[in-house]
Amino acid sequence: MEFGTLFLVTLEPCWLWWLILSALAFLLGAIVGCLLCSNKKKLRELEADNAALQARSTNWEKDYVGLKYQHEQLEGTLKDIRAKLNSCEADKRILESKLAQAGEGEGSVEQATGHTSVLAIGRSANPDDLTKIEGIGPKIEGLLNAGGIYTWKELANTTVERLQEILDQAGKRFGLARPDSWPRQAALAAAGEWEALQKLQDELQGGIDKS
Repeated sequence: MEFGTLFLVTLEPCWLWWLILSALAFLLGAIVGCLLCSNKKKLRELEADNAALQARSTNWEKDYVGLKYQHEQLEGTLKDIRAKLNSCEADKRILESKLAQAGEGEGSVEQATGHTSVLAIGRSANPDDLTKIEGIGPKIEGLLNAGGIYTWKELANTTVERLQEILDQAGKRFGLARPDSWPRQAALAAAGEWEALQKLQDELQGGIDKS
């Protein structure tokens, strides 16, 4: 009886320690398991974020390649437009030069017209035919009509400054025309003084006083 009691007393501390250690091991395992589960969850979230970032990066790369291609196309189109614009500018300068030359030629022709004998046309001339004034041809007559001048009397009453203004507004093609004598010629024509008009025109060259 005494031996059994002594044996139980001897075993009681070992059993208690074993229970304590088991409880500690259980708690430690539970803590480690929780930590592992939490880390796994965070790891999955990080992997999902990484996959999303990679997808975005891929899309950005595709967008960059597309934008780069569009940029190259636009640069090519811009070069073509610039080349066409330069070509148009060159054609414009050529046309302006030809137009100026043509205008000078027309001006010279119009200045030369009207020097045929005024006495020959005399009374047979169409009333108020402005082309009978030396230096005025059909085109300049059209300009004067557009400026409100239709008759010899109206031309005679128009100042040289106003006539020059009409020519200047029409452009460089009429730059050679000189209207200084037109009002005097028109006054003689309106008065029917054909001989005086012929004499005056003999002193003119293209409507310009030779002296």
